[in-house]
Parts: sequence; C-alpha cells; structure tokens
Amino acid sequence: MKKPILLLLSLFAAFSVLAQIEVDEDSPTPSFKDRVYFGGGVGLNGGRDGYGNNYFYVALNPIVGYMVTPQFSVGTGISWQHYSYPDVDIKINQYGVSPFMRYNFGKLFTYGEYNLINTPSFYDLNKRSNYDRLLLGLGYSQPLGRRGAINAMALYDVLYNQSDRVFASPWVFRVFFSF
Repeated sequence: MKKPILLLLSLFAAFSVLAQIEVDEDSPTPSFKDRVYFGGGVGLNGGRDGYGNNYFYVALNPIVGYMVTPQFSVGTGISWQHYSYPDVDIKINQYGVSPFMRYNFGKLFTYGEYNLINTPSFYDLNKRSNYDRLLLGLGYSQPLGRRGAINAMALYDVLYNQSDRVFASPWVFRVFFSF
C-alpha cells in the first residue's frame, strides 16, 4: 500500500504549472506585453527512502518566456530544490538555470532546454559542483478553453553521464498546465 502512495506523491511532485499565451495569427501584431508570459512549477514530496530514512523535498521553478512567433517561443527558468534527511542530519540545496525553446506543430511541439544545476558534490557535501543537461523531446498540448491547455512531454538528456550520479535517468517526463 505504501508504494502506490509514494508513486502518487512522486507524480504530484513532478507536477508543474507553466503559463503561456496564445497569439492569433489573424490578429494585428501583438505587443511585447502580449508576447511575454510567466509561469513556473512547484514540487513537494516526502516519505522514506530506500534505506528507511525520512526525507522531505520542495522545489520552486519560475519561468519567463517570449513568443517570437505564434509557433515559436523562447525563455528561461530558474530552479531551487531542497532535500532534507532529518534522520541523518543532511540538508541539500540545488540551484539552476534553464534557457528553453519550444516550437508548436498544431497540438504537438518540440522542446529543447539547456539545464545547468549547481549542487553539493556527491562525495563531499561541503563542496559544490556544476552539472549540465541538454534536454530534447516532444510534447502534446490539449487545449482547455481559449487560453488554457494541459501539456505532457518526454525529454531525453543527450549529455547524460551515469557516472555523475546526479540524475537517476536520462529521461525526464513532465505534465503541466498552461493558461
């Protein structure tokens, strides 16, 4: 029973909210203000790890984007993630920046993101290291009214290095709402 609950909590932790506006191709050229969008994501998780230790996780990931054309947008995000293991007195903070681009083909889209993360070293938590990822993938957007949509995407880290031990897998799956 605990494993399905932990799986559901993990899925909720991966939940993100991303704000993006729609630009009508037949309308006059939108202003700069109409092309800029803001959004972000939040993550929250907790429980016991595979070793039986309690843990707590929280993440904040705000973004700002600009619609260059009705199909193509660029932007950047910043991230902060906090991991706490009170049973073993470990606290870890990760910081990052993520410039991205997205190109829409109807309800499908391609997505690319360079992700630079600063985190404590795996072997010495007093030393910090930078790790990067280049996430490329595809997504699907299902409209919900005039400005909203539910989106899902699968990304693959083409720079993945298993020996870094920072990211568990080269695959990243995201589900998010836009409005």
